Amino acid sequence: MSTRKSPFPSKEGELNNYFIIAVAYLIANEKRLGLSATNKQKIIDGLANWQSTYKLCQDPSTKTTVATKNKDEAKKSLIASLRSVYNDIPQSALTNQDRETLGVKPKGGKGSPSPKPTSKPIADVDHSKRLEHTINFYDSELSGNAKPEGVHGCQIWYCIGEKPNTIDDLKYLATDTKSPYVHHFDIEDAGKTVWYWLRWENTRNETGPWSDAISATIPG
Repeated sequence: MSTRKSPFPSKEGELNNYFIIAVAYLIANEKRLGLSATNKQKIIDGLANWQSTYKLCQDPSTKTTVATKNKDEAKKSLIASLRSVYNDIPQSALTNQDRETLGVKPKGGKGSPSPKPTSKPIADVDHSKRLEHTINFYDSELSGNAKPEGVHGCQIWYCIGEKPNTIDDLKYLATDTKSPYVHHFDIEDAGKTVWYWLRWENTRNETGPWSDAISATIPG
């Protein structure tokens, strides 16, 4: 579980990844966690606003005083929205995976440190079933399906089409706690190529090195 006083990383690059993962996770588990329609729309809009303003500030040609101010305001707004959502979730509804993914500690509880991952996942994709990829992953330095110490899951990122060059070319898919992960597709994606990058994430939301890029065709 996270030992930070706040679940939100101080470095904006890590914070950007956290926002993407947290919003996707909350939406995927909205019914179980009691995410209201109003709060759902608020964090969706907040993430979109953050990403657009954050992107402007990554390019020196568009990073202006106004752009920086807008980015800082978008960050504060999304953090406030997520804090509100976390406070609304009953403590009894939060599983260990919820706490680990979102970085939310039990009220009054203390976390225990876990080391930052130093190894990378090895992955392969079974594409024998129609409109489906089964992603198997394991550690590059351990035997069997054992995960590195302190790791709670494997982040899976992907893109459809051309080979990605940076994380900006990818979309977050899931943080899976146990191999394999099954990725389903729509019929219009049949025949396209999907690229995957994976990395370990520990219980403090710290990530290790990226896996080698792997690809597979979507069977129709």
